[in-house]
Amino acid sequence: MSDRELTIPNENQESVPMVAKSEPAPETDTTKEPLSKEEADVIEKVFFEEDDMVRLRDGRTYRIPPLGLKDARKLMRKLNTIDTSIVISNLIDTDGEDRYDELLDVLMMAFRPYYKTMTVEYLEDYIDLVSAKQIIDSMIGLNGLKKLL
Repeated sequence: MSDRELTIPNENQESVPMVAKSEPAPETDTTKEPLSKEEADVIEKVFFEEDDMVRLRDGRTYRIPPLGLKDARKLMRKLNTIDTSIVISNLIDTDGEDRYDELLDVLMMAFRPYYKTMTVEYLEDYIDLVSAKQIIDSMIGLNGLKKLL
């Protein structure tokens, strides 16, 4: 913007001259390391709420959206009870703790927003171990959550 004279009327409609000055451009902080492609993609998905896609054993492709606050909070609690790194470990009854229902509850959260008629029984039939891990990883990524091991 070039320096030029602007007039701003006051209460009595008189013109009061004012000079506009151009401001220097703000300095950019170059001390931060640039984001990796993966980090940028995660931030972009969370910000723009892009859906992930997953193909189940029924041959159909389903969309997995970011969760609402209520379900995101529930997911954070459930992530402490299920093992997301090895999904099969959730199917094995260890120390009298069966976490299979917890796993199904987390998987249902992924489909609930778009597929109101989805049932647990349907997921049991059409989700395999690979797609279960993919769905959980998508939910963690879409919601900007990091699982601490």
